[in-house]
Amino acid sequence: MSEPRPVSVTGLSILTALGRGPEAQLVGTAAFTEVQRFDTSNRRVNHAATAADVGTLEEELDLAIATACSQAGVDRSTTPLLLALHTAPSCDFGQQRIYTSACVSASTAVADGATLILTGRADRIVVAAGYLVEPDQYALFDAGRALSDDHTVRPFSLNRRGLLLGDGVAAVVLEAGEGLAQIAGWGRAGDAYHPCQPSPDGRGLAAAIRAALQKANLSPDEVGYINANATGTTVSDAAEAAAISQVFAQADPAQSEWLTTNMAGYPPGIRVANPQARTPASQMGAIRGGPPVSSTKGVHGHALEASGLVELVVTIQSLREGKLPVNAGFLDPDPDCDLDLILDAPRPALSPYGMTLNSAFGGANTALVVRAG
Repeated sequence: MSEPRPVSVTGLSILTALGRGPEAQLVGTAAFTEVQRFDTSNRRVNHAATAADVGTLEEELDLAIATACSQAGVDRSTTPLLLALHTAPSCDFGQQRIYTSACVSASTAVADGATLILTGRADRIVVAAGYLVEPDQYALFDAGRALSDDHTVRPFSLNRRGLLLGDGVAAVVLEAGEGLAQIAGWGRAGDAYHPCQPSPDGRGLAAAIRAALQKANLSPDEVGYINANATGTTVSDAAEAAAISQVFAQADPAQSEWLTTNMAGYPPGIRVANPQARTPASQMGAIRGGPPVSSTKGVHGHALEASGLVELVVTIQSLREGKLPVNAGFLDPDPDCDLDLILDAPRPALSPYGMTLNSAFGGANTALVVRAG
């Protein structure tokens, strides 16, 4: 077997309702509007995050793959493709595999691609994923009363009312060596608790997080940001908060002192503390134990099978820009979600390492650790 080697992202592309390209994803303003793409007059909820001037899903996937491959300087015709979609595409992209494992589809594909490269079974892989808001899935989520009837996604907030769907098409090129960012670790685990609900103690997601940290050879206090799965639904957000708390419960006094010292040079208006939380500023974040957390679904919506790749690209861009995105839509702290949430303004990234989390029906959970640059 070949010696393990670093796995890096060398090209990437993204489309959401926030715009095209990674630079458009950090505006912080929620993109939810009334759906015009199809009739929602007979639906309980009529809002989603839909992009303007989009083609078909196949057209957008083709463009995303071409853009990512062009940036990486690789020939897409000779680069294996892993594809995450709700159903098989109407045209053949030459994909090696199609992932249809709900909301962990894309993150599972990234983990598989990284494994192939790490072990020397491939030199490069393209991972692509896509979802454009369409009437069938919209109707299912609406009928199940999973959609937020106040047209806002409020991850981890008290009295959160549910999720909203959003367009998301993304592609990344993974290669051995150095690149824009490194996929440092990945983990997958199931909790076998319920067909639709996660285990309330978060044990499945906690196991995935620990596995990702172990593969990355990192301690919890080295992670500087978590882009959470949090969809704005009551049970799943609380379970995810429990998982994060389990893994990151132990504070590191040395890191706390480092953070306090190194915040001195940042301009006014960039705050470390969360002013709306119940815990005083001096006891939050690293002192309490646990990195800053936000769920970017609060601005771009839930892209279902594509969500893991969309959020990975957003996290990479956040770390590269040194700006951690806010947890949009938040109103009041929930005792069941006692995390260091980024609320008042984007925070500076104080570590090159971030983590993205995803969970799906059936108790599936994934965690990806990424290092900027």
